[in-house]
Amino acid sequence: MVKVGFIICPHCSDMTWETKEFAAVKTGAGAFRNLGPAAVVGCIACAGCPGRQVVNRAKLLIKCGADIIAMSSCMSSTAADKNACPYYEHILEELSKKLRTTIVIDCRNGAGA
Repeated sequence: MVKVGFIICPHCSDMTWETKEFAAVKTGAGAFRNLGPAAVVGCIACAGCPGRQVVNRAKLLIKCGADIIAMSSCMSSTAADKNACPYYEHILEELSKKLRTTIVIDCRNGAGA
């Protein structure tokens, strides 16, 4: 079974994303539809702006068994949303570049759909 680890925002106080994204992983829905049913191994915060520790944090998830790193939708709210991470695109790019053997999923693409 494929295992997913989530990168979250440490400033995000609304944890409703967990319900929909963890359920999406379990059922293989939304952004995880190409995986089929999978398991969540954990979630960890990026360590604060501008995501200086995000690659190291992702590597911790990989050590815990994550095959895939998913950027939680709590970080990727719309630009008009005050909770949107202004470094989201940069973080996504860094993870994709530095974790070449690990798939990075952008949960903006319908995690809970």
